[in-house]
Amino acid sequence: MDRSFGDKIPLSFKRARILDSAKILCLDSILSSFGCLYLLETLFFRIAGLPIHDPETTSASAPTWITAAEVHGDQIPCGMTNARLDGLKGIALWSTTVEMTMRLPPIPLRPKKSVGLEMNDEELSAEANRLMSRIGQKMRWSYDACRIIAPLTLRINQLKEQEDVIIIAHTYQTPDIVYGVADAVGDSYTLSKIARDSPQSTILFSSVRFMAETAKILSPEKRVIHPSPEAGCSLSEGIDASDVQALKASYPGIPVACYINTTAAVKAECDVCVTSSNYLAIAEKLPGDEIIFVPDRLMGLHLKKHLEGRKTVHLHDADCEVHAAFSSDSIHRQRREAEKRGLQLKVLAHPECDSEVLEASDFVGSSERILTEAKKLGVQDGVAVMMITECGTAERAIAESEAPIELMGSCSMCRHMKRTHLEDILQAIESPTSNQIVEIEDSIIRRARVSLDQMFALSDA
Repeated sequence: MDRSFGDKIPLSFKRARILDSAKILCLDSILSSFGCLYLLETLFFRIAGLPIHDPETTSASAPTWITAAEVHGDQIPCGMTNARLDGLKGIALWSTTVEMTMRLPPIPLRPKKSVGLEMNDEELSAEANRLMSRIGQKMRWSYDACRIIAPLTLRINQLKEQEDVIIIAHTYQTPDIVYGVADAVGDSYTLSKIARDSPQSTILFSSVRFMAETAKILSPEKRVIHPSPEAGCSLSEGIDASDVQALKASYPGIPVACYINTTAAVKAECDVCVTSSNYLAIAEKLPGDEIIFVPDRLMGLHLKKHLEGRKTVHLHDADCEVHAAFSSDSIHRQRREAEKRGLQLKVLAHPECDSEVLEASDFVGSSERILTEAKKLGVQDGVAVMMITECGTAERAIAESEAPIELMGSCSMCRHMKRTHLEDILQAIESPTSNQIVEIEDSIIRRARVSLDQMFALSDA
């Protein structure tokens, strides 16, 4: 079946049909008014305004026809050249119908090199089936896609046993990492405790830099590896030690609570560290009727409202670029869409979002608490879930829900969290570079450790 849209979009489909109801406005990836097309089995595909090509067989400049059998991950089952995106419609494989809409990141690309491990077909098939079963997205993460990454996951899992390495991954990491090689997955608080208590001599932290630093603060005697040193965070980069010192000078004697999304140097200037799962409770326990909270202004405003009439909260002006992007308008729009479909929409939001988003939500909590709540709601008939947080939480909900979960809306992808790939993890275990090995001055470790120990003490109290 061949069909064209506009005057310069030749498309060739295999086992495909056009979904006329799914109008798409394309940017650099496929977007609808809600996000990207999200099918019953969570099929994700990407359309870019460039020729689609197989990097292993064609040049980027060559117009190329790609069929469904030839592509995986972020390539769609069609070919396109000189693409203009006006009026393009969605494409679904077979006769699948659209059940929901959500933007999810593309799956990782084909490994660029051999992993140096002899593997037979039986081993690769077993690993591909394991990955497909664990990830729980049979169309998006098909057997073929899982087979491609199977050599990497097999090799990494072999090496971490040989080298006494624990792989810790934040919830926002991609499913191939979360379900393929990670030994522990969770939010910042959970993972900081695991890093502190793990018996392995080496910690590999698949996350952003401040989390790897936190692991080093809590386990200074261990080797801590961060495979993607360039993976930063808008919050941790939005404040430095001098900013905290200035606030302390302006409000002398007032306890300083810092969100865990901060560098070791900032933690060293603070009295207590907090996470999205405990910041309200810890703030209530701090002495006095004033508190300095850094760096997240939006989370701080939520804290300020929570403590209204009891404590004065002084804030710093930084935010999470991922969560700050959400708006209450999208929530209201999705509620209307859910009503049209006879569904009750439950909105679960992370506290790093704007106050209007939080007020329009049904539940506010950390990524782990959002995940727990989503899985509870997923088994209820007539209930749809909107997750106002990074895409990794939605991917985990899909994989771990006891029943097919009805997701609506759009998640937001963290470009920093998605920098780490399986190949990076393999390389970092085999031969870590100097900038992948986390080193922190002893004096900063000692001072920063105080704020983290205080967090554990107040959380357990």
